[in-house]
Amino acid sequence: MMNETIVVATRLPQEDAELLKRVCDARGENMSNFLRRALKTELARLSYYPPEVKKALGIQTQVEKAEVAVS
Repeated sequence: MMNETIVVATRLPQEDAELLKRVCDARGENMSNFLRRALKTELARLSYYPPEVKKALGIQTQVEKAEVAVS
């Protein structure tokens, strides 16, 4: 079964929209993918995703932070 998607519209200040476009163009990425990843990263930082997803997004888990602090 495929995940259903919905369209979420948002408003951005013009300078943020222009910066978003420049960053996406420089990275060769479309704005939708960039925004999906940014949203997922923030939700992972807020612990709405399991550790495996956090790791895939490059976010340290509490265990990893503790291991770094001990070493």
